[in-house]
Amino acid sequence: MISAMRKVLIIIFTFLIFQNVHAQQTNVAISGTYSNISFKEFAQELQDEYGVTIYFYPEWVEAVKVNASYQDKDLKAVLSEIFALSEVNYYIDSDNNVILYKAPLITEKLPAFEGAAESEEETPVADEDLTRSERKYIAGRQASSLELIKVGSPQKTVQGKKTIIRGKIFDNATGEPLFGATIFIKELGVGAATDFDGQFNIALDPGKYQVTASSLSMKEKSFYIEVFSDGTLSIPLEKGLLSISEVKVFGDRNNNVSGMQMGYERISSKSIKEIPAIMGERDLLKIAQMLPGVQSAGEGSSGLIVRGGNADQNLFYINKLPVYNTAHMFGFFSAFSPDIVSSFTLYKSNIPAKYGGRISSVFDISTRQGNKKEFFGKGGISPVTGHIMVEGPVLKDKSSFVLSYRGTYSDWILSRVDNLDLRNSKASFYDLSGTLNTEINKKNLLKVFGYSSYDNFSLAESDDYDYSNNGASVSWKHIFSTKLNVELSAVASQYKFTHNNKRNPSEAYNHLYKLNHTEFKADFLYLTGKDHRISFGVSSILYKLNRGNIEPYNAESTRIPVALGTENGVEGALYVSDEFTLLPRLTALVGLRYSYYSMLGPKELNEYAPGLPKNQINIVGTKSFSDNEVVKSYSGFEPRIAFNYLLGYNNSVKVSYNRMQQYIFMLSNTIAIAPTDQWKLADYYLKPPTADQISLGYYHDFPEKGLVTSIEVYRKWINNLVEYKDGVDFISSDPTEMLLLQGEQDSYGLEFILKKNSGKLTGWVSYSYSSSTVKVIDNETNESINLGQSYPSNFDKPHSFNFVSNYKATRRISFSTVVTYSTGRPITYPVSLYYAGNKQVLHYSERNEFRIPDYFRVDLSLSYEGNLKKKKWLHSTWMLNVYNATARKNAYSVFPETEDGNIKFYKLSIFAQPIITLSWNFKFGNFVSE
Repeated sequence: MISAMRKVLIIIFTFLIFQNVHAQQTNVAISGTYSNISFKEFAQELQDEYGVTIYFYPEWVEAVKVNASYQDKDLKAVLSEIFALSEVNYYIDSDNNVILYKAPLITEKLPAFEGAAESEEETPVADEDLTRSERKYIAGRQASSLELIKVGSPQKTVQGKKTIIRGKIFDNATGEPLFGATIFIKELGVGAATDFDGQFNIALDPGKYQVTASSLSMKEKSFYIEVFSDGTLSIPLEKGLLSISEVKVFGDRNNNVSGMQMGYERISSKSIKEIPAIMGERDLLKIAQMLPGVQSAGEGSSGLIVRGGNADQNLFYINKLPVYNTAHMFGFFSAFSPDIVSSFTLYKSNIPAKYGGRISSVFDISTRQGNKKEFFGKGGISPVTGHIMVEGPVLKDKSSFVLSYRGTYSDWILSRVDNLDLRNSKASFYDLSGTLNTEINKKNLLKVFGYSSYDNFSLAESDDYDYSNNGASVSWKHIFSTKLNVELSAVASQYKFTHNNKRNPSEAYNHLYKLNHTEFKADFLYLTGKDHRISFGVSSILYKLNRGNIEPYNAESTRIPVALGTENGVEGALYVSDEFTLLPRLTALVGLRYSYYSMLGPKELNEYAPGLPKNQINIVGTKSFSDNEVVKSYSGFEPRIAFNYLLGYNNSVKVSYNRMQQYIFMLSNTIAIAPTDQWKLADYYLKPPTADQISLGYYHDFPEKGLVTSIEVYRKWINNLVEYKDGVDFISSDPTEMLLLQGEQDSYGLEFILKKNSGKLTGWVSYSYSSSTVKVIDNETNESINLGQSYPSNFDKPHSFNFVSNYKATRRISFSTVVTYSTGRPITYPVSLYYAGNKQVLHYSERNEFRIPDYFRVDLSLSYEGNLKKKKWLHSTWMLNVYNATARKNAYSVFPETEDGNIKFYKLSIFAQPIITLSWNFKFGNFVSE
């Protein structure tokens, strides 16, 4: 049969060649999107749509998949692209019949007569005159010199069954794993990104593929793999200097369009360097505020506001360690030194099922893992801080360490502030962190991380604040097989503060607060080999809160002592999620998390008359609970579901839904987050807040121009939102159920971002519109806030615009700019003044009825690198930074004062003039050392 078929093909070849001498071929332009279909299906579509008939042996094209989008692309160019890396050639006759063959190229022109009078010379085409597609085609036809790596065993090959490849991408010079590096399978148009440990997993059919591995600031590496069965793949990348026009950021290449992430941002340490420093400091959280949907409570304020939520609704992890206060100096600086940060990831929607405990967002910060080959260090000095980081091998190629320290001498900056109290204040802080990473063998990785931060702040002569975060985490990752691995983690974290209030000598007091967090978790990843990626795990958290005692500051104080009490609670969770392909263009991610929480004794509670407000008058008894006795339990399912539909190779539509629950929240009746704000557990009367969120987004990449864009809309409903009653005091003797009410919050918004990731000019533009309203009515007691009417949430800031750019004029000189604008936050003002007897009383507006002035700021930065010599022991960079270049007096707050029976308003600005700083940073080695 095969012999007869070959004869038929020879006859057709001969006939078509003869016909070609007498006819001229008509071009066929192909348009359409083909998502990972077989070549046989592709050939049938060409015949049905364009009348193109393709002759071929089925076994020649069994492994060929078509995964591309075409717009009026010539048939020749399409076929050249499909078969660029195979042994298959093609011939197209004048009637657009296509014959695939593996013989030498068919001659389309007869040779010239011997003794011809003249002949035409072919003029070679210069490479620069070729299009990108033509260059790729020619390169694909050249003899390949790429390395071939075999994965798995030929004896274990099973045709038709997918294999699992577990790989690792690392820096060849340092041995450090590369987080966020990508591999791309050219024939399939699919890829994978590495995790924190530089590892990736991908399912492929047995066969031969061309692979490209890339990571920011590393040389791109291409090679072939021949896959037989399950196996491992180790990919070292070299550092390299690219021409400025070639500099690219790869972090979003897989995630933005083809990934399942929504409301997702990841910024690497390389990107952090390109953004203007704030007063000489590369500040992680200040950069986060430039992203769509993320805002600050105000200048010099701690805490981030994500999609209209409160600051306590965000979960911060650094190497799995939870951090309960993320700021130094009340929010002027973040508590994370940029020297040790490798990258941070932000989830605002479609939050992975392994995360829980907060209802707005998750910030997952990863640190450097250390140089396994040689010692390295870097540091710097700014007018505000000094910082240094050292790293190196403990056992070469096996184990590494990283140590980082940052301290401040920042009192001078307070002298530049308009506020008199701040000018007479003193402040200092430090943070210290370290990691130890040991690759025991190819299947076992041990990681130890420690962190400590401390702040001391004296506000004039009125207040002293000390607050600190301390903790450690230990993680063990074990690989059972190419299909299954587990990571076991143990975490211990403590947050505490001390506050000495000396404003009024007779009422002066001190207060010590402490929160201990102990956590154990196990996270599994299982790959089925059938387009399923299953994650599952379990976690448990033990909370111990000591809200402390309010004690007289000294003998002069007549303050009555108050015991705020202790709280204990345990939180557990189980989760499972599966990412799988439903249709060639449709991918789904379905997850389910079940969380459980119990408040534990000892505890003594008040009992109140039913249907009446919870106050001292309505107490009818008490109830006692012994040590570790369950006081109250809450639990619930938290579903997560998302779909990604590929419209084309470079654009997609995604939709997601997720539910989150939160069992610990913050007691605060101020807009700005203060270190004295207390974390509080859900209890007998206060239910855990729950949030449901739906999101819809459109995502589009323009790879030729280095552009990445997305637009998302969302709607979020929060139940059991904790709101404070008017005029409450959280250090009074009243229990918290008398001070708080719970209600509902309704938020919706739109977020847009356009990033430019290549060329001399990089950066992004983002815009957000949002609305967030709160309504609080206790249906049981008829208590309410704002007379039961809806009001803007504390952080309802409808419009937000950010522009971030970095222009590399040369390798050594770059200019950076930040422009940020946002609507002023809501505020409650007194609107009238009256007297009750001889006492002056202010009458306030509805809650959050007014707004402070809008916020606008421009920052500028000039960076000058040292020389680019290859052999040098130290490389340095000078940075000139201008914060608030326009000298705008942005309002931190607007407060009232009564003068002569009238209400007058005053605006407090933290920085009312430009802050100019010069900083010097250094690193051992040359320009590309890292």
